[in-house]
Amino acid sequence: MLHRPYQAAMAPALAALLMTAGLATAVEEAPPAGANKTAPLPQTGTAAVAALAPNPAGPLLEDLTWQLVAYRAGDRLIEIAAAPRPPYLRFEAGRVSGSPGCNRIGGAYTLADGQLSFKPTMQSTMMACPEPLMQQEQAIGQAMMRVAAYRLDGDRLELLDAAGTPQLRLQRLEPIPLVAQEWQLTGYHNGKQALVATRSGTEITLKFNDDGTLGGSDGCNRYRSGYLLDQTALTIGPLARTRMACKGPKGAADQARDYAAALETVAGYRIEDGALILLTTEGQPAAHFIVKPPPPVAVTEERTPAGAGSLPSTQTPAPATGGGDGKPAQTPPPPPPTSKGL
Repeated sequence: MLHRPYQAAMAPALAALLMTAGLATAVEEAPPAGANKTAPLPQTGTAAVAALAPNPAGPLLEDLTWQLVAYRAGDRLIEIAAAPRPPYLRFEAGRVSGSPGCNRIGGAYTLADGQLSFKPTMQSTMMACPEPLMQQEQAIGQAMMRVAAYRLDGDRLELLDAAGTPQLRLQRLEPIPLVAQEWQLTGYHNGKQALVATRSGTEITLKFNDDGTLGGSDGCNRYRSGYLLDQTALTIGPLARTRMACKGPKGAADQARDYAAALETVAGYRIEDGALILLTTEGQPAAHFIVKPPPPVAVTEERTPAGAGSLPSTQTPAPATGGGDGKPAQTPPPPPPTSKGL
């Protein structure tokens, strides 16, 4: 996918904004269209970065994924509306990566003693996105260029400007483990072009076990293999498959073959936005998965057990009768049993 450096469109202090081509206008003071609500900017006083207490526990924001929940536009913090793919940032070994909502971003940062800043050589993909997301991405890019420090409070991270004013607010995302999840394929490299979507009417699954084995269904047959995992380096062994005739839709057998070939190229992986991406030695996607949704829960009708004290639907209690002499009404005794065949 095409990458290019961010365009500088503001004063030097706000250079290299995180925006896509054609969005050179600055964010207005009014909240961007599509934002669900606004929240007043917290008051932090006039403390300068030098007066901010450094994080005593060190840079605990690294090697974690942080979901963006609010960004500054004008004098407000705009809360980000819920989305299937929420915006996020990840800090790792001096490199930041993530997405402000639609495009992917990446670049360098410096971090020391509670101070944090982003290098002006950030890069972004250039996908066309809905206008509200484009405005959100531009505003987040401007906010990132103003960041000079950070404040970490448990699972909440605030990125601050030189006056200690929050520019971005983030929430730590719990990592999804590679092992013990059942993954469902959504796209794979067929060896001829980029990722292609799985065929309609087919389901390909993958599960990594903690004993170093893996298995799943390729849409036609069950398969299994072994794997080696070292940090984010991943190697998958040859697949052993059952040999049932493929009963899937047209093209399912070819898809199973191309999927197996894609697994042979895997050399690493990453998990982002709840999705698993298997990577080739060149770092290109070989296969893309999501966590397999749980099966729907069957709804069963409750029935009254026999002998639970209720009368059968074909019987009604006999009416009570009274003798007219002031005594309580009596229920007539049941008729005596009859004998047949005697």
